[in-house]
Amino acid sequence: MVARSTGDVREPQTSASLVEPSNDAFDEQVADHIVQTFRNRWWGLFTCYQVDGLPRTNNELETFLRYLKTGQRRVTGRKKVHSFIVRYGRYVAFLDPQESQTGLLERLSQVPYEDFVREREQLNMMLEGTAKRYRFRHRQGVFLEQLEDRWLAACAQSRADS
Repeated sequence: MVARSTGDVREPQTSASLVEPSNDAFDEQVADHIVQTFRNRWWGLFTCYQVDGLPRTNNELETFLRYLKTGQRRVTGRKKVHSFIVRYGRYVAFLDPQESQTGLLERLSQVPYEDFVREREQLNMMLEGTAKRYRFRHRQGVFLEQLEDRWLAACAQSRADS
């Protein structure tokens, strides 16, 4: 079965050619779903063999994330740090809880100021979105009232301009 399914992906294969014949309609549905899933994802399944330097597994990435989470647990004393990772996204990778302030300043001195400002603006935009979602979830009435006020002000400004 594996030998038959590793052929050229571009030539369509029916589910019947990949599995043993079955009279059970449910088995056919499952087989069709598996075949369709592989067809939809085939292009990216073996990317690691096509791109030089791309690791075959994500083990090193998982180890790095575990290192970050462990450091954050030590800093905060909290067991769960998932919200921290979600809140700061890609910027979490810049944190090293074991790095000294001198080491941090040395590392940051290598970054051009314009690049720092650009990244800081992106971080602020991301945090602003997080803050809006928090306010909407926890103080929905106030949030909606402020949104309506801003909408009315924008409409009034639009009328004044025209």
